[in-house]
Amino acid sequence: MKFTSSKNSIKGLLVYVILFVLVGIVGFVFLSSTFERNAPKISMNEEIYWNLQKPINVVISDDVGIKSYDFTFVDGEKQVKLESKIVAQQKGTIELEIFPPAFGELYKPNSGIIQAQVFDSSKWNFFRGNEALKKSKIIIDKRSPIANVIANSYLLRQGGSGIVVVEIIDENLKDYYITFNDEEVFELFPFYKENFYISIIAWPVEKKEFKRVNLVAIDMAGNKTVTKVPYYIKSFKEKVDNIKISDDFVNNVSRQVLENSDMTVPNNVVDIFVKANRELREKNVKTIKDVVMKNIQESGKINFDVKPFVRLPNSATFAQYGERRHYFYGEEKIDEAWHLGMDWASVKRAEINITNPGKVIFKDYLGIYGDSIIVDHGLGLGSLYAHMSSATVEVGDELNRGQLIGNTGATGAVFGDHLHFGMLVQGIEVNPNEWLDHEWIKVNLNKTMNDAIKIINGNNK
Repeated sequence: MKFTSSKNSIKGLLVYVILFVLVGIVGFVFLSSTFERNAPKISMNEEIYWNLQKPINVVISDDVGIKSYDFTFVDGEKQVKLESKIVAQQKGTIELEIFPPAFGELYKPNSGIIQAQVFDSSKWNFFRGNEALKKSKIIIDKRSPIANVIANSYLLRQGGSGIVVVEIIDENLKDYYITFNDEEVFELFPFYKENFYISIIAWPVEKKEFKRVNLVAIDMAGNKTVTKVPYYIKSFKEKVDNIKISDDFVNNVSRQVLENSDMTVPNNVVDIFVKANRELREKNVKTIKDVVMKNIQESGKINFDVKPFVRLPNSATFAQYGERRHYFYGEEKIDEAWHLGMDWASVKRAEINITNPGKVIFKDYLGIYGDSIIVDHGLGLGSLYAHMSSATVEVGDELNRGQLIGNTGATGAVFGDHLHFGMLVQGIEVNPNEWLDHEWIKVNLNKTMNDAIKIINGNNK
């Protein structure tokens, strides 16, 4: 009897031990990183345009490690292996370049699917590891966009403006623009009919070298067409103006514009002037560019109806566009800068009336420019009114030709009452003399647009 009882006790203890071991094993399997159950991650676009030249970038990752991956192209007829590899326990992230397959001459698919299969190095799933699957739609596009120059203005001057009308055709078009020297980029706006676009461009006056103007069109697959825009060019002959800076100007003007712009004021006279003339000027020019480009899409919606601009009535010109000012304190040259507008002086607080219709996109204090207004006239063309004493319009106001916008003044880095008038092409200050000239407007703007319309309509005469 005692023997039977002892035997039963041993059996019971054995059952507990087995259960304990099983629980331990199950706990180990579920809690150990060796048996983790999270599938790998595959980062690949849902829809991919492929020109079969550049590789597709894919990122795969896993907390434990990647064991293997496999990529296959499928189009309903064939399956083509793209990439397959067994990885030796690589933990973390793997960046892959999936190169295009070597399709045969007779096999030219237009679309398909890329199937990605990735296993991690976990012992889960009977030691097979966790599996991740992803499919991406592939659109094969090997054709570059059609990009033709339809018409453009004849002559481009340093500091001046030009007009370009182009044709761009591509069913998968992604981006299109005009470049100057592959540095400045100018947006294109829809023109007249579908697939036709127009841009007003500029040759920035500070860039002495002219390389070329290009039309660039890029599609979703990365195919790119670059077409040269033909121009005759003319360099700008700058006028050097030596200006002596006084203590009075620095202490009463330069110091004030720095304070009004929430900038720290240096301790000595030269540093105060240089900071206002250089650092603050760069900041103000950047603000002008940023404001215009922020509104560039809206600019395309404005009805473009530009006639020659008109100077401030009964005014004298005190400064021209493109003066290269050299500043001296005593006999020492301390700085230099471009003057990028026209300075007109009449009576104090002279009325400023807008020449062309447009929309107010900026009205604020602008450092060296003082209280200023920027008006968008459409197609990225703007006009700048600086040093104003008062304004009668607000941001967002739509202006009519001849409307009063404010009065001249002496705000900003100036002593006397006058208007600084500037012209902006996509935020770049260009020579206003062109936009004040009836003949220039007629030959460069109106003729280019009219010639383009005739060509588009099939009449080259």
